[in-house]
Amino acid sequence: MAQLAERLGRTPVPDVLLQTMATFTDMAGIRLGLGPQGDGPRDLAQARLAIECLRALAQVAEDELPGPQGRVFQEPLAQLQLAFARVAGAAAPAGPEAEAPPPGAEERPPAEPPPPPPPPHERDAASRLWVPPSARRPR
Repeated sequence: MAQLAERLGRTPVPDVLLQTMATFTDMAGIRLGLGPQGDGPRDLAQARLAIECLRALAQVAEDELPGPQGRVFQEPLAQLQLAFARVAGAAAPAGPEAEAPPPGAEERPPAEPPPPPPPPHERDAASRLWVPPSARRPR
């Protein structure tokens, strides 16, 4: 434990931030079925969570790291978001069953409408990407 504490005390936080972002990038791709094992480890909920973590950390990196180093994961993030939309869209059922409410939906109270989006000048770059409604989680 002392060795770990010593190593963490010497390691620059930006190094850990970038390594963590690389890990989330790899995890998201694997959970989307894009890794060497193909569809075996596919899990869209886990992929979405990894992408959301990467998106949050990408904003921190852009705010805190100088120049291009802070934006190095913007392109991989955008590619993962597009891949998620493609995979989630392909996984969604087509036809009349896609229109049917999920079991127990009639028992739930109606959802509140989402708040209006912030003005364009207040949005960060990652939030401008479209995410399919089926992938959005309630806040």
